[in-house]
Formats: sequence, C-alpha cells, structure tokens
Amino acid sequence: MSAFAVDGLLRALRGKGALLSGVRQGTDCFRLCAGAADGCDGLIVDRFGSLVVVTAYAPMESGGAERLLAEVRGWFPSSEIIVKTRAQAADADAFAVERFLPPRQGSVIACEQGLKFEVGTDPAHDFGIYLDAAKARAHVRGLSHGRNVLNLFSYAGAFGIAAAAGGATSVTNVDPNKDYLAWSLRNARLNDLNLRVLPDTAQDFLRKHLRRMQRQPDTATHFDLVIVDPPAFGVGRGNQRLLRLLWPEIFDSLRVMEPAHILLTCNDKYFRSRKSFVDLVQAELGDHYRFWRLGTCLTTDDVSAPNAVNLRWTAAVEDPHYVEPVVLAGTLT
Repeated sequence: MSAFAVDGLLRALRGKGALLSGVRQGTDCFRLCAGAADGCDGLIVDRFGSLVVVTAYAPMESGGAERLLAEVRGWFPSSEIIVKTRAQAADADAFAVERFLPPRQGSVIACEQGLKFEVGTDPAHDFGIYLDAAKARAHVRGLSHGRNVLNLFSYAGAFGIAAAAGGATSVTNVDPNKDYLAWSLRNARLNDLNLRVLPDTAQDFLRKHLRRMQRQPDTATHFDLVIVDPPAFGVGRGNQRLLRLLWPEIFDSLRVMEPAHILLTCNDKYFRSRKSFVDLVQAELGDHYRFWRLGTCLTTDDVSAPNAVNLRWTAAVEDPHYVEPVVLAGTLT
C-alpha cells in the first residue's frame, strides 16, 4: 500500500467522523471510503454496525494488508475488522484476508434507516447487505405502501425488508438458494415483518407467473413493483450461469406484467464493459417507462434521501479498479 493510499484513507475517515461511531438517524451502515472519490483508488471501507470491512481491489505491495488492518484498527479498536486484498498478480481474482477479532457475542446486527439486518462475517462470502444499494432500498421503501412487490434474486432479502417496512400489501422474495431465503426470514423476524419466500430461479418463476396470468387473469397476483438485482453469475452451468443472458427474457416479462414501478440494477462489470446498461434498458423499455438513475451509498448529507440523478450521470471521478452498480428506477408512462 502506497503512502498516497494511506493519506487518502486517513482523509476519508477524518472527513466522515460523524459516521465513525454510534447510530445516526437509525443507521450504522455506511461506506467510509469510496475508492478514487476519496483519493484511494480501488480501496473500499464499509461499516456494518460493529463490523468494518476493508476491500482493496487493486493489487497491493507486500505487507499492505497488515498496514491497512493496523490503520483501521486504530479508528475502530472495538470493532471486528476484515481486510481483503487482491493477490499481487494483476489478473488474480482471489483475495487474501487479514482479521482483527475483538471479543463479541452473537451475530452482528446492523441498522439502516431503523431496520435491522443480520450481517455475515465470513470473508469468503458476501455480508448480506450491499451498501451501494442503500438509496435504492430507500426508494423501494417509499414506493411500497399498499403495493404487491416482487423481489427477484432476493439474496438475504434486504429489498424485501425495505418494501415490507414501507407498508407493502405483499412481498415475494425469489431466490434459488434456500440458505439465503432462510436469512431473509431471520431479517424479517428481526423487524417483526412478514415476507413470502420462494426457492426458485428468476427465469422459472417468471415463466410460471406469465402462464398464470394467461390462464387465470382474474386471480393471478399483479405485481405493482418489481425489483431485479441479479449477481454476475447464477446457479447451474454454462449459459445458465451467465445471468447477463437473462435480460432479454426479463424485459419481455416486464412488458407483459406492466408493473407500475420497476427497479433494475447491473453489477456485472464485464457486461457493462461491452455495452451500456442504460442504453440497453432505454432501448428495451423506454417506450413503456420513464427512467432515472438512483444514487448509491448513504452519506452524512442524505441518510434518508433516495437521491435520484440524471439518467446519463457518470461519476466525477472514475475508479480504475472498482465500479459501482448502475441502479435504474422506472415508472410506467
């Protein structure tokens, strides 16, 4: 890790001192360092309650992980800290991990806008809630009152929790991984909310739902808000794993279902390097929906604001190692 990166990290943490301890407006989940925007190319520091996760997407020099751990531990002496760094080879995908584990009891429970989430602590996996979808969750929560909500690729259910907290009439979470669905139900219990979970792939669910709509138009559920937040890879082999190939089927389904509102995210860097996700969505659904981009992480200035931005918005500072997801909200015209 270069001295430049250390200096940038220190500036980022000092500039966000209000987020370093305690709970602000019911939230203790924040991005404390956002890569190039904070002068630290490829360096992301996320706080999930009592857990702090440092991820260095750029290759680092020998000993960089240990120095990062020592630096962050100085700011968070009582937090569990995980530091993940890429191997020195530029094309390596694997992460090395350093950890600081102070004594603690039970699971890590983090809060976002008054909602509680169980956070995983295994660095080999994701942590259960993505902070760069925080403003999208605020958007979903604000839209959901009295609506039937479909949450595809639901993972640990964070969007579903936001929808239920917003007063949704029903929330259906679809994911093929039963462990993730069980995680969703634990999050629901933490917040005294009700969710429906279905162990199914998004493509199979959509096909069955469209058949129900055709055969039983009066009784099939009409979803007013559909959330599509796929990972880069799914279950199965070959093309079944390449979820970017599913987008045409999703667009076809949305045109038939005609929900009043949709939320689409794209986290697939390879896909986005080949074509513009914004242009693709506009070409496929622009005749039916008005779209705008949503911001990503909560900050000291907009803890409760969805923060919509222009559809053609691009980051003022592009990070060469870390790319935030594109988050699009759409309203039926």
